[in-house]
Amino acid sequence: MNLYRKLRSRLLVVAAMLAMGAVMQSVQPSLPAAAAAPTPLEPRTVYLTFDDGPSRNTAAILKVLQEEGVPATFFVTLAEREQYPDAYAALCENGCRVALHCAHHDYSRLYQSPRSYRADLLELETGLQELGIPYERLVRLPGGSLNTRVTPKTLEQILDGLKQDGYTIFDWTVTSGDDGAEGQSVPVPSETIVQTALERGRGQLSPVVLLHDSHPFTTTPEAARQLIRAYKAKGYRFGVLTTEMESLVLVDLWENLSRK
Repeated sequence: MNLYRKLRSRLLVVAAMLAMGAVMQSVQPSLPAAAAAPTPLEPRTVYLTFDDGPSRNTAAILKVLQEEGVPATFFVTLAEREQYPDAYAALCENGCRVALHCAHHDYSRLYQSPRSYRADLLELETGLQELGIPYERLVRLPGGSLNTRVTPKTLEQILDGLKQDGYTIFDWTVTSGDDGAEGQSVPVPSETIVQTALERGRGQLSPVVLLHDSHPFTTTPEAARQLIRAYKAKGYRFGVLTTEMESLVLVDLWENLSRK
């Protein structure tokens, strides 16, 4: 719990700085001279992101997105590939994008070493290619880049390797709490999820909201609907993340803040 509180405090500090516009440093892989510069997040645009799917919840989440007319970015796994093989293709419809999370959400296996992490990522990409699913070379590490489940040295090596190989790394700026990570029993009431996300996203021009596509979190679809409507009422648009965008790596932002 102490590690989680430490991580959460760092995330809140970074989010506050983003809201004030004081820091937005991105670390990019080296680009050829002729390549276009990475694009920043659009102002007054919400980026809904869903980790860990597909799952039994995927159809309900997609129904909400379609009915509300907004897209989202799905950082997928292969955890339930056998149960929901058709869900991956559905994630590519209506303007939504598929991005890379992990093949197996097993921290002890995933973060044994940089090599074990890359083996898992390769398995995920191979699985998506076998399914014929187009995806962005956009990576979100399980636990994010401010991660207490992996040693700092291993994490640094993983991040450096991804950048060198041209992946775009994307964390989040708003945690919704839909996974009960702060000690709440799950499923967390949808109203609580919405209130948490709006409070943590207050003042952000381009909130990147972390939600989960995982069966225990059955209130997430309705929470997404309420959150979408709340942001629409504030005049926000909705967008998807792509590899053309600037990376958002919270550990780099935190290190930048620590030097000040």
